[in-house]
Amino acid sequence: MEQELREGASLFPEYYERSLGLSKGRDGDCPSLVLAYLGDGLYDLFVRDYVIFHYPGNIKRMNEKKKRLVCASAQSEIMGYLIGRKGLTEREMAVYRRARNHRSESRSKNSTILDYRRATGFEALLGDLYLRREGERLMELVSLGIRHLEGELHEG
Repeated sequence: MEQELREGASLFPEYYERSLGLSKGRDGDCPSLVLAYLGDGLYDLFVRDYVIFHYPGNIKRMNEKKKRLVCASAQSEIMGYLIGRKGLTEREMAVYRRARNHRSESRSKNSTILDYRRATGFEALLGDLYLRREGERLMELVSLGIRHLEGELHEG
C-alpha cells in the first residue's frame, strides 16, 4: 500500500510551491494546532485516495468508509499502534506530545477527550513531517496506520 500511495505525484511539487508563493525554507516549527490543522487535511486526502481505489462504488459507501478511517477514535488508535511499535523518533514523539498536551477549548462530539488529544497529536505529527519534506516517512506512517485500522475493522 505504501507504494500505491507514493506513485503518481510528489508531495512537494515545485510548481505548487512557486504558484502559491510558498517558501522553500518552511520547517515544522509551527504552533501545534497549526500542524494538526495541516495534518488533518493531509490525512483526509490520503484516506480519500485510498478509499477511491480500494472501495469503489457509490459515493455514500465510500464516504462511510472514509468517516470510519478519519474519525478521532481511528486516528487515536493509529497513534497508539505507532507508539506501541516503538518506531517513532524522539522528534516525532516530541511533536506528538506537544500537540496532545495542548489544552483545547473544543473537542469532537463523538470522541473521548483522550481520543481527541491523541488524534490531535497524530495530525500534528503528519503536518510536521509534511513541512519538513519528509514525505516518505509521512506515507510510511499513514500506510502503517491504515493497514492497522483495516485489520481492526475486518476483525470487528
